[in-house]
Amino acid sequence: MTRLLDLLAGSLVLIIAAPIMLVVALLIKCDSRGPIIYGSPRVGKNGRTFLLLRFRTVDINKPAHLDMKQRLTRAGRFIRNYSLDDLPNIINVLKGDLSLVGPRPTEPESVDLDDPAWQKVLTVRPGYISWAILELASAYNTSPWPLKLRLEEEYIQKKSLLFDVFALQKAARRLIASKGNVKARGVPAVRKRER
Repeated sequence: MTRLLDLLAGSLVLIIAAPIMLVVALLIKCDSRGPIIYGSPRVGKNGRTFLLLRFRTVDINKPAHLDMKQRLTRAGRFIRNYSLDDLPNIINVLKGDLSLVGPRPTEPESVDLDDPAWQKVLTVRPGYISWAILELASAYNTSPWPLKLRLEEEYIQKKSLLFDVFALQKAARRLIASKGNVKARGVPAVRKRER
């Protein structure tokens, strides 16, 4: 999407999501000590690192070596089940770190800047909505990087205003069908053959 459309659509989403974000912030504050929002380093367009804003869902007083499920707070479990932890990403869209649709913003330790596939993926802004996540759904976290990158490159090849609108519609339908968690849906059969 163009930057102007990101700003317009991002502002609209923020206005609509603001009441939900306020409730989530109150849940986090009442449930455990620590920051409500934190910044997680991600690699953006042209390899620039930025902080991806997210709602905190873990108890920061519990040891980091524990399994994520053991560190989740009561509020955090609810927030993650409905993918509400990503709502502050809209602020990243307005700041220009993200586009509404684009490759998934990835942690620096997972990015190989010398890999031609990564170099291609990093020619565009990462997105609040990722085509690879939409296609792989619940299998995204366990899928190999070559498959994820192939899907991100597929998005870049198809990238256009119409395709971005299609991706946003697909994400909205998936969120409604899965009651809030895009990754909760099964993997499309066409992608199972590629794994």
